Amino acid sequence: MENKKQPRNRGRWAFVLALLALCLFAMPALAEEEPKGLMDVNLSPKPAPLAGDVEKGITHLFGVLEDQSKQLSLADIQAMLDFVVNVDADPKDIEPAKRFGGRAICLRRDVSTDLTRILKFFYNPDIPNYLLCPAVLRMSGWHEGSEFLARTKGLWEELPDLTEAQPVVVRGREYEMTTPDSFAEAYYGYNLNRLMILTKFQGKNVLISVSEQEGKSDVGRKGAILDDTRWDYFYSGQEGLNKGMIGWMDTFTYASGSVQVFVEQDAAAPRSTVFLFKWLKAGWAGMNVVQRSHIYDGTLRYVRSFSKVVESPDLTPEFLAQGLKGVLNLPKSRVDGLIQEYARNFEARFKDDPKLQDSDYAKVIQDGGYAEVLDDKARRSVLALEKLKSMLGMETLVTLGDETPQPVAQAPESDTASAQSVEVAQHEAVPGS
Repeated sequence: MENKKQPRNRGRWAFVLALLALCLFAMPALAEEEPKGLMDVNLSPKPAPLAGDVEKGITHLFGVLEDQSKQLSLADIQAMLDFVVNVDADPKDIEPAKRFGGRAICLRRDVSTDLTRILKFFYNPDIPNYLLCPAVLRMSGWHEGSEFLARTKGLWEELPDLTEAQPVVVRGREYEMTTPDSFAEAYYGYNLNRLMILTKFQGKNVLISVSEQEGKSDVGRKGAILDDTRWDYFYSGQEGLNKGMIGWMDTFTYASGSVQVFVEQDAAAPRSTVFLFKWLKAGWAGMNVVQRSHIYDGTLRYVRSFSKVVESPDLTPEFLAQGLKGVLNLPKSRVDGLIQEYARNFEARFKDDPKLQDSDYAKVIQDGGYAEVLDDKARRSVLALEKLKSMLGMETLVTLGDETPQPVAQAPESDTASAQSVEVAQHEAVPGS
């Protein structure tokens, strides 16, 4: 009897081993596909290492983020700031040391705005961060209890009295959900801790924003990038990757970290520099398959959408904050009606898109069914993005004209614990949205 079973058992083991081999080799192979991504990234295969004194400054910043009892030393980050403020050459072919189990990139871009405007947009409790970089973030918000929400005045109000001797240090805890990545078109939700430092360096106003992911992300879900320049994306709610034979894999972002520096180079021009050090570890079964080109592609998508918002001559932070209050405080019945309209228009525009020809995706959007995939928080984030698009003069899938207020001359009083920020931040679990 045993002899008859052995061939069958050997066959089962052979199948298991073959499947394991497929899994082990599929992800590294996948990492080699489309190395230039959406943004035609072209990085050196042999990047130069980041200078040791700059690395020391980055290590100090993460140390202060991770240990609230550790004091910030501006002397320890002086070399890092000097590099960020004064580097002339494009630093894309410089690689920071490996951290969090992942590789990293450096990105530097100039934007035509001053630091006051950046702070009023990006670090304003009345404007969720995902609207400032809609190419990479679908939802975001500050968790209740964050020090950032307890502030009695905006960070931009600190600028007139800012000195090198007395930096402003603020902490917070956030939730983020990404848009589909350009690597496998999966999207993820995770928490992160953030440290913000407002200071002066060489007479320039500087904001340093340090973030570190808190544990691994929720499991990746299948999405699709339909038009990255118009911020049109599809979210299936289904776990896995949009990648053929390995679409079933459970993937995660295991760790990530960033040091972002905004330098006001010329307030009168105006002109500011955005400099980003970014690390990412993501993949399947603990394996990291992220290459530097994947990270750089994502950061270019980020800065392209960020620049479109903050450089817009037709949009002010005050106007955007007012417009969002109208949308994010809509009654549920009105939200549901608008989303049904959005889902029907989404189907009409994208049903013939090759990426949505997959039978599972086609079923999701059929007869306006996309509305059923979106929970309340996802619905409000959709409407917030549509509002932003309308304010920028972009084409939208739903009309929100009735909710648009008139521009105001000054910012409204800041509700530092605004309902929309906390509500989105409390989205701990990610349902099928």
